[in-house]
Amino acid sequence: MKSEDQIQLRANGASAYCGMSRSTYLKLVSEKKAPQLRRLGPGVVIWDRVELDRWIEAGERA
Repeated sequence: MKSEDQIQLRANGASAYCGMSRSTYLKLVSEKKAPQLRRLGPGVVIWDRVELDRWIEAGERA
């Protein structure tokens, strides 16, 4: 079982967590204005919830 600070989200979950559409969130990622993805394997990418929380708290969301 993962502890609360180790939650990893896929693109749909990360964008919903940040309160924006998937396309808007991925655009910000591609522009390096949002936390960057982590590759777990071919075709599998995740975002760390703690990094998303820091980004949201810093007020850097568009």
